[in-house]
Amino acid sequence: MKTLFDSASPRTKMLLAAGLLLGLAALAPLGGMSATSVARGLLGAMALVGLGWWLLHRGRTESRFALSEPMRVVSRTGLSQRCGLALVEVEGCRYLVAYGDSFAEIRRTRAPVRVKARSRRSAVALIREKETLS
Repeated sequence: MKTLFDSASPRTKMLLAAGLLLGLAALAPLGGMSATSVARGLLGAMALVGLGWWLLHRGRTESRFALSEPMRVVSRTGLSQRCGLALVEVEGCRYLVAYGDSFAEIRRTRAPVRVKARSRRSAVALIREKETLS
């Protein structure tokens, strides 16, 4: 369930809260109550409402965005006791990382070359051309 405050920016929310507090401070002396007691009551009520809202919505872990892993170790192998090699994927690009106790070297891997397969007709035509009759 979306409310009006879901689409409001944090700046708008802060200005609204400040305006409400200023309005309450201006109206407090007119009612015969002191401004400090009204402010304390308002802050206490807001804290209780905030706590209740948090308790109701803390179980929902709904994300608005699909977060992807920025870095992922695809494969890792040890070359010796102090040296290793890892294939790391960072934002879609793959890197080979050779690392040890006092060094690390990073190399970008080349994209695999895709060879276009010949169609069956052209392969059959090539075979027929190479055949010789004796």
